[in-house]
Amino acid sequence: MKKVVILVALLLIPVAYAQLDWGITDFRCGNKILNEFELCEKGVNVSFCDALGTILKIDTACDTDHCTCLPRVNKAYCGNNIREGVEVCDGTGDDKCPEFGAAINLSLTCNPKTCGCNINETVPAEYNPAVLDQYANLSQSASVCGDKKVERDEDCDPPNTLCIRATKETGICNDECKCVPPELLGVEEKPVENATLPADNATGNVASNVTQNVTTENVTAPENVSENVTAPKSTEEPGFFARLWAWFTALFS
Repeated sequence: MKKVVILVALLLIPVAYAQLDWGITDFRCGNKILNEFELCEKGVNVSFCDALGTILKIDTACDTDHCTCLPRVNKAYCGNNIREGVEVCDGTGDDKCPEFGAAINLSLTCNPKTCGCNINETVPAEYNPAVLDQYANLSQSASVCGDKKVERDEDCDPPNTLCIRATKETGICNDECKCVPPELLGVEEKPVENATLPADNATGNVASNVTQNVTTENVTAPENVSENVTAPKSTEEPGFFARLWAWFTALFS
């Protein structure tokens, strides 16, 4: 059994390497467009493999399976600190990665494990077509409550099933695919309407509110005013006949 495991492990070890990481070049290889992190592309006349051949002084061709160059680096010779053949670098040996990077407008450094080059730049996540497809699906498709898929703003799916709330408590999935406590199932939350005061009636409403809120209980009389103070009676000037009668009675008194 141990021999079988060792044999499988050996079969999984690559026997050849490439000038760039296949994990990057394979992202868009085969789309018939020479992309930024590819050395060549099937059906495209422009190829950076020609520049590689000139630098290494060897004949090269396009490896259409991975959009890198042929021949591939032989693993048996990589690691002896001598750059030879199709190797772009090898340990402490001659390093052609910076020169090759300048020719293809990429920053490259030696990868001593593959005798090829590492891309010394950040590869955007969007360079992977799978990521672009995922972004497109998220932007175009809305979650559908009841399709048995918990998506985007859903807490659960389908409705009327048990679910786990953020508080780790058991809840029930409602008709909007929100996980609510059992006692709130079927209780709809009504939005609070914001009342807007019309500009024309703003002063009148404020005045009426002030008038309604002021009562006799809130009015306090000043301390220095006596409760028994009565208002003085107003005096009226006597008329003409009243003055005449007064003069007549005074004459015979």
